[in-house]
Amino acid sequence: MNDEPTKIEPTTVSREDLHRLVWETPMIRLGERFRISGNGLAKICRRLDIPYPPRGHWAKKAAGHKVATAPLPFAKPNTPASVRISPTEPEGFGEPDSPVQQALEDARSKTASLHVPERLNRPHAIIAGWLADHERRKQEAKRERDPWHRDMKRPAEFSDQDRRRHRILDTLLKELERQGARIIQGDYRALSAEVAGEKIEFELREKQKQVRRPLTDKEQEWETWNKSGMKQELQPSGFLVFAIKTYLVGSLRREWLEKAGKPMEERLPEIVATLIAAGPLLAEQRRAREEQARLHAIAEQRREQERQKRKQDQNRWRRLVQIAGGWREVEVARDFIAAMRALPIPEEQLVDGQSIEEWLVWAEQHLQSANPLSHGVDGIFKDIAQVQSWTYRD
Repeated sequence: MNDEPTKIEPTTVSREDLHRLVWETPMIRLGERFRISGNGLAKICRRLDIPYPPRGHWAKKAAGHKVATAPLPFAKPNTPASVRISPTEPEGFGEPDSPVQQALEDARSKTASLHVPERLNRPHAIIAGWLADHERRKQEAKRERDPWHRDMKRPAEFSDQDRRRHRILDTLLKELERQGARIIQGDYRALSAEVAGEKIEFELREKQKQVRRPLTDKEQEWETWNKSGMKQELQPSGFLVFAIKTYLVGSLRREWLEKAGKPMEERLPEIVATLIAAGPLLAEQRRAREEQARLHAIAEQRREQERQKRKQDQNRWRRLVQIAGGWREVEVARDFIAAMRALPIPEEQLVDGQSIEEWLVWAEQHLQSANPLSHGVDGIFKDIAQVQSWTYRD
């Protein structure tokens, strides 16, 4: 990647390619590629009927949440198949007054004089641990009597590139700690810096390049299926690449690749400045996400309370209807009992040991207890007031 701003000519992009790009890269960062603002790029997408990520999409993705990509709809009549994007911003594109750029400028002022020494003196504890572990494995290999196991245990000697990488990392780690960061070493020597309470993962490695070479004699014996006689493999390029593996906010850069005449040592001040600036910005983004989640939880709680309240109201009406149904049944039973009393009543007739009059009295007693109005209006509404949202499970 080149540090110097380059003049960007108008670019023609197909509708399909632009749709793919806006879902791969945040709008503001993609706009930098074309030297236009994020809003300008959004207007182009709307004109071409291209869906783009909604507000909060990249924050959710950075937080590890699953996010969906909106498919590209079929083009409507008269919708262009491509668009010519012309730069609208001068060289040195950016918003100097934006929080991201301001934070980066402040951090740059603190790292401008940073330089990497020619020799590794009093290495950082992590680098010293790597060197000590390398020496320990060398000594273990020396004590191994079996030649095969000795060769397996013996670590490769540090190359000039390895030693250079150690010096750069040593300078980086010391400067980060001087700026108040906490260095963390994870599994497999993975490195990260905790800045303003935010963990930022990074790595410094040698860039690999893909080369095509002839098969060796031994490979030809084993790879009889390979008729081309050639093999593709990755080989060291001789150039270092520094990559920040944590997603950063705004337009903060995440990768630096050295080139001839632009070594990684010269890029180190900018790298440290970016890491230092990223911490507070990530912390603010996290606080914004947490506040958004808090407000969402409150709104969700309110919606649930409203839902429970509506359910309770429905259930109480249901109970009132049930009581009214019971009252209607009592009225039918009262009319039926009255009709039975109007009939001739055999005085000597017994049914199950009771006279007909006794049976009628029994029915009238049940009629009184079954009548909901016998409890009064307040009794009815006390019954209804006991009904909750969960009273009926169906």
